Amino acid sequence: MRLLRFFLIFLGVAVLVVGSIFWINRETFITVFQNREAIIEGSEWVEKTYSLAGLIEFIDEQPQHTALSSVSENKQESIFFQADRQLPAGTLSNLFLYITYANHVVNGKIIPETRVDVEKIKSFYIAGADDQHRGRLEQWTSDKANPPEIRDLITYLIRNNDPAVADYLYFLLGPRQVDEMAHLLGDGLIEPPLPQFGIRSLALQQATDSSNLTEHLEKLGNMDRDELFRKANNLAQQQWDHPDDTVEMAISSFTAQRMLYNLYPKVQPRKYADVLMDIWNGNLINSRISTTLQNLLRRSPGDRLLEGHISDYAAHFDERMSFMSGWTVARSVETDNITVQVFLFSDIPAGLWFHMNSNFMIRDFHHRMLYDENIRNRTRSILNVENSVTYNY
Repeated sequence: MRLLRFFLIFLGVAVLVVGSIFWINRETFITVFQNREAIIEGSEWVEKTYSLAGLIEFIDEQPQHTALSSVSENKQESIFFQADRQLPAGTLSNLFLYITYANHVVNGKIIPETRVDVEKIKSFYIAGADDQHRGRLEQWTSDKANPPEIRDLITYLIRNNDPAVADYLYFLLGPRQVDEMAHLLGDGLIEPPLPQFGIRSLALQQATDSSNLTEHLEKLGNMDRDELFRKANNLAQQQWDHPDDTVEMAISSFTAQRMLYNLYPKVQPRKYADVLMDIWNGNLINSRISTTLQNLLRRSPGDRLLEGHISDYAAHFDERMSFMSGWTVARSVETDNITVQVFLFSDIPAGLWFHMNSNFMIRDFHHRMLYDENIRNRTRSILNVENSVTYNY
C-alpha cells in the first residue's frame, strides 16, 4: 500500500512538473510541432558540430552561410573569411544608435539625465511577438521611483536587445542623424539601423494569414532596399507621431521567420570591425566620443576561461531564427594587443541552428578565438583564409 501511494504521488508530481514545463513553453512546443520538417533541416550537422572543430568544418563546406573578420592590431594575427560580404546583422545595427547618442552627449545636444516616455516606448511593442520584452521592461521600470533617464535606457538596450527601446531611441536621437552616422562611418558597406516595428509591420500588415505570408515576404525581399527601408521607416514614424494599439502579430513558420530576418539591415564584417577598432583606439570622430562609447559598451565576459587572458572586453550578440551575429572586442593581458571580431552566420539550417543556439556555440567560438591558438590555427588552416574570396550565390 505504501509503495502504491508513493508511486501515485511520484506520478502526480511528475505529471505536474512536465505539464508545467509544457504550459510555460507551450508556444515554443507548438511552433516546433508545426515545423517538424524544418527541424530536420541541417540535422546531419548536429552530431558533427558538438566541437568547434566541427563548426569550422561546417563553415568550410557550406561557406554561403558565413562571413568572419578577426582583426588584430598586430596585422599578422588577423583572420578574414569572406569578410567583404554583406549579411543581415539584426541588432548589431544598434551600434550606430550608441554612436549617435555619444556624439549628442559630447556635443551637448542631449542631457543624459533626461527622463524618457515609457508609455511611448511601449507603443512600439507588437502584441504577441514582444510580450516577453514588454514584461521585462515593465518590471524594470516598476523598480524605479521615477521614469528612467536616457542614459539608463541606453544601458538597458545594450543588455537586453529590446526592439521597442531601440525604435524609441532611433526617433528620440533623430532618424536623419542616425542614418547620416551610419553612412558616414560605413562608407556604403553598412546599412543604417531600421525600426523593427516598421519592418515587421510592413511584413505582416498585408499578410492576413499564413497562406500568403511567404509570398508577401518574398516580394519584400525582391524590393529595392531603399524603397523597403523608406516604407518601413514611414510605418514606424506614424507610430511615433500617433501611437496606436498594435494588432497581434506572430510568425509560427520557421521559413517565414527566416525570410523576415533576411530583410533586416546588412553589414560588412570587415568595415564594421574597422569602426569598432577606431572606438577602442580612440579615433572614432574624436577621443571623447570614443571614450564615452568604450564606457557604455564595456562589460564582463561571463567566461572564467577567458577572463584570465584579457584586461578589457565588450561584446554584442544577436541570435534569431537561422541567424547568429555577434562582435567582440578584447585586449590581451599578455601582449596588450586589441582584437576585434565580427562573425555573421546567415540562413543556418533550422535543426543546426537550434543545436548551436542552445549550446551558445557562437559565443564560445568568439571567446576561444581570442585566446586559444589551437582554434585560431585550425580556423586559418581549414578555411584557408589567406586565399579566401567572397562567395557569390
